[in-house]
Amino acid sequence: MKVFLLICLLVQSLVTEAVSKEELQKDFGVVGTTFEIAEEDLLDVIATRLKKLEADGSLQEHQQQIAKQAQERINRPKPVEGIKHTTEPKSYLYDPSITVPYDLKDHQDRVFHKAGTKVNPLDFKSLSKPLLFIDGDNEEQVAWAMGQCAIVQQLSAQIILTNGSPFELMEKLDRPIYFDQEGTLTKKLGIQQVPAKVTQQNKHLLIEEILLKKAGEK
Repeated sequence: MKVFLLICLLVQSLVTEAVSKEELQKDFGVVGTTFEIAEEDLLDVIATRLKKLEADGSLQEHQQQIAKQAQERINRPKPVEGIKHTTEPKSYLYDPSITVPYDLKDHQDRVFHKAGTKVNPLDFKSLSKPLLFIDGDNEEQVAWAMGQCAIVQQLSAQIILTNGSPFELMEKLDRPIYFDQEGTLTKKLGIQQVPAKVTQQNKHLLIEEILLKKAGEK
């Protein structure tokens, strides 16, 4: 069998080599039925479907549903993943320094920080307001945050939610409330438990994940 296959391959090779260049370029005509490519324009397809949805009234319903979902997401953003209530109090320092990846220039093209320079933002601007990270749906944490804001030196503290509705709490407390969208701040600062408090200590940020005392505890 192997010998037979080898002979077949040898014959095929000889036949291929015998075919001239002109023979390869010869027009053998058309075999079978051919069809022109007919593809609908994507924009036309979309326009047709939109008209159909508009005609049966489902387009308006779909728009209202999208608007409702968007409003709900604004009123109550997705909770920050990986954040839990504090069970083990912890405090640590965070160095906000960054290494400049490229030369930074002013409006006159003068370099004020060369690439590779380590820069601490706290050298130029202090953290004037303590940051309070809380679960907005937890009454104890909300009360703790308001207690922190009641301290004279911390009237301007910023309350930042990792869960809950910032607008509902803003109306209830009559003060600005923020939300840590996508966990941008908590991830950067390494916060994993709330309530948490961020203040400045020299050229670092002091981060405290605080364990709240239950009623009756000293």
